[in-house]
Amino acid sequence: MTDRVHTLVVLERLRRHEMAAEAGELAMLRAQVATLENTRAELLERLHTDARIISIEAAPYVGAFIRGIRNEEAQINRDLAKTAPRVQALETALTEQFRELSTIRLALDKARDVLRDAQEGRDNKVAEEQALLRWAKAARYGAKTSSGGKSRQ
Repeated sequence: MTDRVHTLVVLERLRRHEMAAEAGELAMLRAQVATLENTRAELLERLHTDARIISIEAAPYVGAFIRGIRNEEAQINRDLAKTAPRVQALETALTEQFRELSTIRLALDKARDVLRDAQEGRDNKVAEEQALLRWAKAARYGAKTSSGGKSRQ
């Protein structure tokens, strides 16, 4: 049974390391997504504030500015679209690994309980045998002193 406990402990540790690695990757991807979304929001804000024609001289450049902002936004959207499936896959994998880790943990707890119960049973058996031996010894000792019939006075 200790082999089972040892195996489950190793398996639990392995799953925790795998989860930590994937959680780190997921955190990095989420930070990347947040950065892209912030950049996109800033671009759209610039589009709304800076795209207004202030003077006749700026008019020829406004169209190029708007196209540039739209191109950057499109690139950000493509990057977000590329990242989204990996984020989803990692979230799904982490959820599954968490379930698996919980199952391993339950099996480990059960195996430890069985080991503890078996040890307690052995301990109780030893204690009962020792109590019987003490009782038998006391009974023999008591029988020897009381069967002699002679008392010192």
